[in-house]
Amino acid sequence: MAFLNSGQACAAGTRLLVPKSRLDSVKRAIQEGMRAFTVGDPADPKTVVGPMVSQRQYERVQSYIRKGIEEGAEVLVGGEGHPDGLDVGFFAKPTVFVNVKNDMTIAREEIFGPVLCVIAYDSEEEAIRIANDSKYGLHGAVLGTDLERARRVASRLRTGRVVINGMTDDPQAPWGGFKYSGVGREYGRYGIEAFVEPRAILEV
Repeated sequence: MAFLNSGQACAAGTRLLVPKSRLDSVKRAIQEGMRAFTVGDPADPKTVVGPMVSQRQYERVQSYIRKGIEEGAEVLVGGEGHPDGLDVGFFAKPTVFVNVKNDMTIAREEIFGPVLCVIAYDSEEEAIRIANDSKYGLHGAVLGTDLERARRVASRLRTGRVVINGMTDDPQAPWGGFKYSGVGREYGRYGIEAFVEPRAILEV
């Protein structure tokens, strides 16, 4: 989810909230899984992460990576610069930060690049508070084996759409966010309503 369209997608996940008790195993899983994230030519079926859309965006992503390091986050995978063997083009290293606090710039702002922030929490209530502590509210995700609990948490997230245990889409479901993440909704009847002008006839 974090590296969807090389991170250049409004629905790309930028924060991964992890229980502190599972943090070490999640870090190991990320390091192992990232080995399969091939960076390169987007026309190559093996490529998972392509280039940034422009030099300006590449430089913007690099500035966020530097900012994360300056503010005390730890680079688990990736970091500044180009991936090995890709010195030409606007390729950024898929980067995962750990030891991220939710008040850090990389956790507060939209990077639109292949950068993921891992934030640890102690309790479900703290996780929900961190998730909702954002000026954005377009898309979220809940991952877990207890489906009822996942649904309960999803219902408390202040985002326009929440997916549970995966990434999916439904053109009949509304698409749009809360807070700074847009006004109104697209798709299904919710999107059609934006183009309809209701009228009223009142009879006394």
